[in-house]
Amino acid sequence: MGTLLALAVTGLLAIPAHAQSIEGYWQDIAGRITYKRNALPADKYGDWYARPLDATYPSAKQFRRAGPGFEVADMNYDEKDYRVRVLESHEQKVVFERSTSWSPCRVHNTCQLAGDEMLCMMETRCVEKGLEYVDLRAEERFIRRKSCARVGAQPQAQGFPVTCN
Repeated sequence: MGTLLALAVTGLLAIPAHAQSIEGYWQDIAGRITYKRNALPADKYGDWYARPLDATYPSAKQFRRAGPGFEVADMNYDEKDYRVRVLESHEQKVVFERSTSWSPCRVHNTCQLAGDEMLCMMETRCVEKGLEYVDLRAEERFIRRKSCARVGAQPQAQGFPVTCN
């Protein structure tokens, strides 16, 4: 019994701390639309579409410890224009909203560890004539990366280009 307990404790200690936590850099590897308010005939729902690791504008996020929880850097967006507000954060889950002053829409994100990946569910919520509506629901799958960095100091039309490794 003692040997079995020692092996179990040794095995737990061998697991990297970041493998149990959402902390770190993440890059999307696939995405899908689950709802779109003004859908086009060519839009497809539910199918996962792979995204290349060498994409110029990957969806990249960094989760950093901040007190008992986490803060979020949504790396494609300029912090001067886009506000990220963390609503809930735990070791394996972070819920946050990204918004800007010039749009009536905000993106609600729920990101949670799922094995070796992270799954983020996003819902774009907008307000028109005082009424709130859902404009888009989508999901993205992410893998952990050693690091991600913005390319250049100024955002481009699609945000900041990002490279991850």
